[in-house]
Amino acid sequence: MALAEDLLEQARHLANRERRRPKQASLRRAVSAAYYALFHLLAREAGRLVVPGSLPADLRHLVVRAHNHGEMKRAAKGWITGVGALPRELQSVVPSFPEGLNDVAASFVALQELRHEADYNTAATFGREEVLRAVERAERAFDRRNAIRKNPVAATFLLSLLFGGRFIRRSN
Repeated sequence: MALAEDLLEQARHLANRERRRPKQASLRRAVSAAYYALFHLLAREAGRLVVPGSLPADLRHLVVRAHNHGEMKRAAKGWITGVGALPRELQSVVPSFPEGLNDVAASFVALQELRHEADYNTAATFGREEVLRAVERAERAFDRRNAIRKNPVAATFLLSLLFGGRFIRRSN
């Protein structure tokens, strides 16, 4: 199994780890693992687009490593509501969204925000049901991503996560 899938499996395990009184550490780590599972899935897929299998795997790893969480979140936000929310330059190459793409984008944004809460807000308390919903959201995003994997617009989405604002023409 690849890292993204392993992290998703670990998220579910941590969310269900303690039967009666789940520890906040387990729940928080489950949230983090769910987010990182989706992050690594999307980064891996973008890496495959940019560096096909015929090129060295080490180069693909460098592309995956080049992803920036903040840029990815900003780019994903544009994909949530529809073509009209995308930067003008992307609108010209994206006629419409395949079903489920906006959910993948929204899941990425929501899971990143929840991960920030889990990792940095020590005053926050998480319940098992909330965490299981987050894990299920990541699982749904995996399924939707896999369903549209060969769609050119889905590829454009992945590239926008990698290149972020560099897709947008700048006036000098």
